[in-house]
Amino acid sequence: VKNGKLFFDNIKRTDVGYGTSISSLMDAADTTLLREVQDTDMGPYLAIKVNGVKIFCKGGNWGMDDAMKDVSREKLEPYFKLHKAEHFNMIRNWTGESTEEMFYSLADEYGMLVWNDFWMSTEGYNIEPLDKTLFLENVKDAIIRFRNHPSIALWCPRNEGFAPVSMEEDIAKIIATEDCTRYYQPNSRYLNLTPSGPWHYTNEPAYYSKNVARGFDTEVGTPSVPSAATMRKFIYPADLWPVSDVWYYHDLHNGLKEYRNAVNSLYGAPESFDDFERKIQLINYDSYRGIFESWNSKLWKNTSGVLLWMSHPAWPSVEWQTYSWDYGTYGAFYGSRKACEPLHIQMNSMDSNVVIINSSLKSCGNLKAKLVAYDLKGKELYKKQEEINASANMLTTCFASQLPGDLPEVYLIRVSLSDNDGNIISVNDYWKSKKDENSFVEFNTLHQVKLSGNILSSNESNITITVTNLSETPAVGVNINLADKSGKILLPVYISDGYFNLLPGESKQIKINYDALSSQPAAVIAEGYNVAQGEIIKLK
Repeated sequence: VKNGKLFFDNIKRTDVGYGTSISSLMDAADTTLLREVQDTDMGPYLAIKVNGVKIFCKGGNWGMDDAMKDVSREKLEPYFKLHKAEHFNMIRNWTGESTEEMFYSLADEYGMLVWNDFWMSTEGYNIEPLDKTLFLENVKDAIIRFRNHPSIALWCPRNEGFAPVSMEEDIAKIIATEDCTRYYQPNSRYLNLTPSGPWHYTNEPAYYSKNVARGFDTEVGTPSVPSAATMRKFIYPADLWPVSDVWYYHDLHNGLKEYRNAVNSLYGAPESFDDFERKIQLINYDSYRGIFESWNSKLWKNTSGVLLWMSHPAWPSVEWQTYSWDYGTYGAFYGSRKACEPLHIQMNSMDSNVVIINSSLKSCGNLKAKLVAYDLKGKELYKKQEEINASANMLTTCFASQLPGDLPEVYLIRVSLSDNDGNIISVNDYWKSKKDENSFVEFNTLHQVKLSGNILSSNESNITITVTNLSETPAVGVNINLADKSGKILLPVYISDGYFNLLPGESKQIKINYDALSSQPAAVIAEGYNVAQGEIIKLK
């Protein structure tokens, strides 16, 4: 604002294609105060900067804090810790549903940028504010109340739409007057953004399409059934299997047909609830990793941010979440965590190129990028590696994978990044199949594996262990939990990796962190697709 006049006319807009529009300058705007940014790769899309540095925004939507409105620090802080553990850096306060001081304080403490909506929902679908004066007073009150929180990145009037024409300029002026350092984003879906979606299950390569992974998308979602242990907390045994109306009550929209069909086509029709669970968690992992890796693959090439619909659940749900309401972590959590790690190596689904995404502000030299292909017995079939440097806040292409044509029908691709001393920085596994149907049913013929574990160090809130596969069969989809003496899984617990693979004879170091738990940890337990579930380490 200068002399009470705004720079941008958000009502007079120009469509620039793919459902994206841009604002016009006000007729009386003082253009001498505008600075041209030489960043043609970003096109019309929003890019958020902190202290002049572009931030690749990764995170999710947060609606109600809790269905019963338990919003104490004790209740909310573990959720922020889980966002931090996923390497997320943004939370969207969807339709401004969180109005708690504690929400913003925890966002400050855990380094989360907040995309803050006001309280209007979908344009053309939900009713407009009936008392516009009261609404504008509430806008001003919220800005004054929360503006000193550094976590707030921008203000947005509503979900999926523009403010009513009669209110648009008033909202913009309130923000410019009361909080002139913050950006006003007039729309959450179309203006300088990628139209949101999809919200249903789709296979991983589809995310790489130019119509999906591009720009800044505030809502991309896929189903996310939590762990078996969590499901058993809110669904009676008789309703767990086959899928019942109780699942529908807990958000199983339209039966999640594509999602459940994927289980059948990838791993074979499930025979029981536990069989469904071991299969669906691999789908969860690949789906959520695929969303973030597709945006990774185009970093700063018209691509600047992606937010999940959703990351945070308000109650026991089977849909749209990266962890469960009881703080449980499962495939969606670890797939997101893997893709969002600050220094990350991946193989793109669109072109099979191996690339490094360094979203940190530190350049890294003398790195070794490696790709190895293995068969289902863990035998090495192909290897390629290259010395590489990774510039700060950039994507670096390592090499094309150039896989041989005689690989078996099912095989594992492992890409890894190590430093000059051989220390592994990032490792990323992709199971591949040459079949369109029953792609990975061969997993069902793998021998059961019994893992072993060893404590490296421990104190009152941290345990570092090694997990080892002493068998001659790869262990697929290994997950680690902490349990009490009755075998109950303890939460909240923060574990460094999950749903990983262990080749024959291979070990992996895992860090386990926990704070105040209701019971004393008694054991580290393991499970997996072909892993005998149970205790691998007994704790004192």
